Amino acid sequence: MNLRLPMAASWLRILCCCLFLFFAASAVIAGKALCKTIYVGGLWDLSGDRSREGKAACMAARKAVEYLNSQGGISGRPLELITADTMGEPGRLLLEVRKLVEQKKVVALLGPTSEALIPVLRNYAETHNIPVVLTSGDDPLLPSENDESVHCTFSISTGLGPAIKALFQEFARTGLEPVAPLVADNPKGKRVSLWLQGYGPEYRLRVLPPQNFGLHDTDVVSQLQQFKEEGARVIVTWGPRSCGPVLLRSAKRTGVHMAVPVQIISSDMLKKYAGSFRLWTAAPPLLLGYDIPLSHPCAFAVNRFMKAMEREARGFSIEEFLAAGAAWDALYLTAMGLRKSGTAAHSNLCQAFEDTDQSYYGVMGVFRPRRRDHSGLVPGSLVVLKMNKNGWEIYRNFRKKPVS
Repeated sequence: MNLRLPMAASWLRILCCCLFLFFAASAVIAGKALCKTIYVGGLWDLSGDRSREGKAACMAARKAVEYLNSQGGISGRPLELITADTMGEPGRLLLEVRKLVEQKKVVALLGPTSEALIPVLRNYAETHNIPVVLTSGDDPLLPSENDESVHCTFSISTGLGPAIKALFQEFARTGLEPVAPLVADNPKGKRVSLWLQGYGPEYRLRVLPPQNFGLHDTDVVSQLQQFKEEGARVIVTWGPRSCGPVLLRSAKRTGVHMAVPVQIISSDMLKKYAGSFRLWTAAPPLLLGYDIPLSHPCAFAVNRFMKAMEREARGFSIEEFLAAGAAWDALYLTAMGLRKSGTAAHSNLCQAFEDTDQSYYGVMGVFRPRRRDHSGLVPGSLVVLKMNKNGWEIYRNFRKKPVS
């Protein structure tokens, strides 16, 4: 009796079974690899003087992660936000950022709460080639061929240049000139005064010679009074948030009109406003909330944010509201870069931000990062607001496609 045929068939069945198990296991492993979690690090003050803003940022970023994961994550891979408490201290930030990068293997960093911590975060990110999306500060991020100091740093915060452009465009449209710069007496204040004077000719606005104030001055009445005598129609100011109440108290005493950066605005500052003068700012569209016109290009993003954060946002101060919006956008911009790069490699993500062929329509404005501008904030997407006795009102109409 010939047993060779049955034995060959038996071995063939065994081989087929082994191959089936091998391919099945490979598919499972591939599936697990495909669904491997992408980690993003968040560095905010969860304790200390700015903890309310830090917690608002953390909450908004987590909401954004939940929403993105409900939509399938990044090509089927879920996102996870790992947060660290910087406590408002540079040393603490440096300790936590090392843990996030070296132990948690995050693909990108978001934060910080305070502008004072930006240099520490940027230095670490640039040294180690880790993409970072800033959620505070207003410094321009304009890389040049000979300057690699901002290779990995991007920003979702309202930049100085776009804010000045948005304000000056409206001042020129309404004939509100001359403009008078009043800036803090520190190195950054001097840079801001140069920017204010530099943009004047572009918008055909007459800009008066700038004046300074000390960071610990209790009033700026003399400077405002001099500007008033020189015929200034609006005082454009810049300084840290702590100076906001002083500036408004002085404006109230002199009755001059004032424009301020959104970063300086706080609940304490607005308490000093009594309606005796006009106050302007170039703000993210988020500040309009549900009142944002449908014609604004960011209307969908703002309404989505408000729906996601509705219960929590009801008790937010203006500082918390802006911190939450910046964190939300930072997470979404990172997700857009990850989709563009196709991988979670640090260098690929940086390149994806620079090479993106689409704009991000967020709650803080319209952004299109480029190699020449690592913020890419479109000035026309900012909301120029004027405050009077009844609160903030829109100072201009919107078009569906904002001018760059």
